[in-house]
Order: sequence, then structure tokens, then C-alpha cells
Amino acid sequence: MTLRSHCLTALALAGLVLAGPVPAQEDAAVTAPPEAAVEVAVEPAALDALHRMGAYLRGLGSFTLKAEDRIDEVLENGQKIQLNKTIDIKVRKPDHLRADIVTDRKARVIYYDGKQFTLYAPEGRYYATVDAPPTIRELLTLLTEKYGIEFPLQDLFYWGTDAAADADIQQAMWVGASRIGKQLTDHYAFRQADVDWQIWIAQGDEPLPLRYVITTKDEPGEPQFMADMAWNVKATPNDGVFTFSPAKEDEPIEILSQEPSQATP
Repeated sequence: MTLRSHCLTALALAGLVLAGPVPAQEDAAVTAPPEAAVEVAVEPAALDALHRMGAYLRGLGSFTLKAEDRIDEVLENGQKIQLNKTIDIKVRKPDHLRADIVTDRKARVIYYDGKQFTLYAPEGRYYATVDAPPTIRELLTLLTEKYGIEFPLQDLFYWGTDAAADADIQQAMWVGASRIGKQLTDHYAFRQADVDWQIWIAQGDEPLPLRYVITTKDEPGEPQFMADMAWNVKATPNDGVFTFSPAKEDEPIEILSQEPSQATP
């Protein structure tokens, strides 16, 4: 699990970066955090909660997810600027994925139907389509390694698959119970070498992550990333949701690979 990658969730096409506003959120804390910050060891119950959440996420066959995320950009003078966006993700495993990403400046739509991947910019009416591998996980790897595209909330598709990830956690603790909207959650805090992160997991039979916060400690200003998530695990999106059909006004463009050229000089 590459938690550091959450701080790089801006998606780019032809050099255009996503950023935008997020509606206000109203939450009520149920249990206050500890009165003083205390250095704690790894609490087994905190790791068990992550494992249970990961197993549940991996077991979902289809779902929809609406997320609002906020990330800090630290300027050269040290001032922090917050960049925000909303994301609407639809999934039908193992080979259908869509993400609608909206900001006050730009919008992007990602389509994947098991055969092709398309990145569409509706305001400019241009799109790029490439052949894609047969599973979502392979697609996410291709996007990152070949095209330099970080899919929003990408780690949700990998959570719990790396058994060695526990070794990176230096501290883990249960902070307390907290309410997000109408849902009671358990709030956990974790510490790794270069990041501190927190996660709020829904109580009950559906241990879904409803919020997480990541603070990058080894960068100037210690920028923070935060995401709030609302799930529908009963949704079953149909085929048409994942297939891109260009209108006559839409223009195809090429999406450039970031891999070194294989051509012989």
C-alpha cells in the first residue's frame, strides 16, 4: 500500500491538472481524542481493523463511490494552497471502471470497459483511447507506469494485498469513536517513516473507509491530503456506463507514453 501516492491524486492529460472546490462537511465527534499526544506502539487491534476493511473491499464485486478530496500545495514562500475536487467512481470487477472528476476549472472522465481505456475532457471535446489489459488492477499499473496517470483513490483497489505493508507501520492506535454524517466510525491513527495517516472505518458489518487524512512529513510545509467517501455497495452499473462513444464534435488526441523509447539510436 503506497500511502504516499494519495498525495499525488491529481490526474493529468496533456499537462492539464485537476483541482476544484469541495462542499462543506458537517461532522460531530462522538469520542474525543486522547488529551495528550502519547508515543504508542503498534496496537494489534488497529492492524486487525485495517485487515478486516481490506478483506471487505476486496470482496466487493461492484459498487459506486462519491468522494471529495482536498490536498495542500505548498508554495515557495511556505504558504499552503488547498486544491479540491469531487470524484464519482463506478466499479464492476474485474474489468469495468469509470471515474468522473469535476473541479471548478476542469472536468475529466475515465472509461474502462475491459478492452479499452479512454480519458475524456468534456469541456475541450477531446479524448485519448488506448488498448487496455483485462483487469482493473492491471490497468491501474499500466496507467501509472506507462502514462504517469495516478487514478484517484487508487489504493482502495490494493488495500490488504501487500502482506509486508504492516512492517512499514511504526505506530498504530485507536483514537476513538466518531460520527461522520449519520454513521458511527472507528478512528485510527498510524505513523510511518515519512507519513502520518488517519482513517475512519464504519462500524458494523460493512467496514468501509469513510475518511482518511495523510500528512507527508518529509516535504516542506508537511502538506496534507484528505478524502471523504460515500459508498453504495449494492449498485450494479450497466455496460453502457463504462463505454465511451465519441460524438461527432469530439476530437481524438494521442496520449503519450512516459516510458523510455525502445528505438535504437
